[in-house]
Amino acid sequence: MTIKVNAMGDACPIPVVKTQKAMQELGGAGTVKTLVDNETAVQNLGKLAASKGCTSKTEKLGENEYRVTITVRSEEHTSNSSHRI
Repeated sequence: MTIKVNAMGDACPIPVVKTQKAMQELGGAGTVKTLVDNETAVQNLGKLAASKGCTSKTEKLGENEYRVTITVRSEEHTSNSSHRI
């Protein structure tokens, strides 16, 4: 499954929040492709992927336009332990 997130024009941390929500919506393995317009968001999305044990790839599509693709291998990487009861 692939989920696309458009975070163009969004200031941090909004791209990270939107991407993390999409990762949780996958419910398991899949891909999240996030469009952003600044280097800071690219770096923060890479950090998010690494913190969840996922891989990420960045493509520069044009001036101030990037696509960050995060590959989620399994559901365990997307769970948020702070919301567990």
